[in-house]
Amino acid sequence: MLAEEYLSGRVRKWSLPVVRLGPEADQFLLKRLLLPQGELAQVYDDPEGIRYIACIELIAGSVRGNHFHKVKAEWVYVLSGHADLMVKDINTAEMAVLKLAKGDLAFIATEVAHAMRVTGAGEAIEFSPARFDSGDTHRHAVVAV
Repeated sequence: MLAEEYLSGRVRKWSLPVVRLGPEADQFLLKRLLLPQGELAQVYDDPEGIRYIACIELIAGSVRGNHFHKVKAEWVYVLSGHADLMVKDINTAEMAVLKLAKGDLAFIATEVAHAMRVTGAGEAIEFSPARFDSGDTHRHAVVAV
């Protein structure tokens, strides 16, 4: 499974493959595994632990974010709905827009300003190896609200 890369690899996006239990499932570390009892999305498997998890409500027409972090890199997994993730490297001013929908996983490195313009209601999960610190949230308008 190849990642789409943006901002020289500082932002990455994967559309997780949907597979059924069996040999095909073993081909992918991260995946959406369809089981008889329902979908199991495997979104993170790394020796570095997770210290922060948040559930995000995606309200159509809203904008979330417009900030960056110096310490906290973030992962976002879309459970349902869709959004445009706008990102801007604060050091180079390079910008990109990623279309996110159910089953998409995005990684946002530190010092990348980001905002999500929600285009379809849903839910997402945000997680990070770094703990949340409000002092590490630096306002930076990526999209006008």
